Amino acid sequence: MKIPDREDAEFNEVRWWSKWALLRWHRKGYLLTSESLREPFFNRAGSLCCEQIGTTASWAERAFARQGTDATMLVFDSCAVASEKLLGLGYARVDTMSVLISGAPIGAPKLEGWSVEPATSPRSWTRAYLRAFYGSEDLSPVVAPIVARLLKSREVALLECRVKGETAGVLALFRTHGIGGVYCVGTVPEFRRLGVATVLLAKAKQTVEGEGRRMVLQTLASEGSMDLYVKRGFKVMYSKHVLERKLKS
Repeated sequence: MKIPDREDAEFNEVRWWSKWALLRWHRKGYLLTSESLREPFFNRAGSLCCEQIGTTASWAERAFARQGTDATMLVFDSCAVASEKLLGLGYARVDTMSVLISGAPIGAPKLEGWSVEPATSPRSWTRAYLRAFYGSEDLSPVVAPIVARLLKSREVALLECRVKGETAGVLALFRTHGIGGVYCVGTVPEFRRLGVATVLLAKAKQTVEGEGRRMVLQTLASEGSMDLYVKRGFKVMYSKHVLERKLKS
């Protein structure tokens, strides 16, 4: 199977998060914003080429200022000159996002009472996702309608790992040309360190490769998941610096 290029992987990611936040384009630059999900991950900008980063940053900053959020930019690590310019304008490097592609088979144990099944209703997937990533279900009124829409999309597969009938972890699969993007890999706290993520990834890889696609995912250094993915056969395609700037009120 053909290895996807960087732009294909970026389009997969941007289109996926456009299901969660408002997406706008300005030439090769994009902007994601959300009034309901206020953290920087849902309110960020980036560019598909190094030459457009300065223009994209100026355009995005105006939108962030109107919304009352600080500016967050994702910049390819290969765009060294552009990164230095943003750092000189008051941005700070706060994290790194690595984009990984699957390689070797993922060996997942077959455990009695465990299964990976497609989500059939938004409630259990939403509940497990929120508990895995937020530790509470406070955002259910915001997230559940998004998940309900995702369940109706042919591009999306929402998977649940169930342990003795209880949803222990979740994963989202988003399909674009040649790519199956994996997102929202989360394990409910009481089921961590049991292999839930591995079982989900193995099922996702089987699904993606059965459709003739390559599996790609993103991980932030701050999440501490890189070792897990490398041990499961993933390799780094490229990385992006996460830059933030406090905007004056």
